[in-house]
Amino acid sequence: MLPIVSEIDALEHRRAEAIVEADLAALAEMVDARYIHIDADGAIRDKAGYLGAVCSHAGRYVDYSVLENHIDLVDDLAIVHGRFSNRFEAADGTVRDKSGRHVRLYSLHADGWRNFYHQSTLIVPGTA
Repeated sequence: MLPIVSEIDALEHRRAEAIVEADLAALAEMVDARYIHIDADGAIRDKAGYLGAVCSHAGRYVDYSVLENHIDLVDDLAIVHGRFSNRFEAADGTVRDKSGRHVRLYSLHADGWRNFYHQSTLIVPGTA
């Protein structure tokens, strides 16, 4: 594996951990100021909206697993696509399981890679 691909792969794993840990500082560092997040349900968020959704009092992610990742490099751009699953436990105790496909774009800055775009598409059970 190329060193840059290994670096992006490690960043992806840290991202998943930070989501489960609701680690706002780690996520804020990984996400670019011009971040665009399109969730599987169609919600569009900027950086503040994304961080607020992940680290809210509405509930928490008890699992976030990257099931498959493909990483392609084009100059100072990393294109990551694959599959994920997650489990969200709402404050009222209800649980939502979701599986989907994702695309994330990272750009290289002087101090490291920053995620500036995320889009996910829900996988309907039985169609993966």
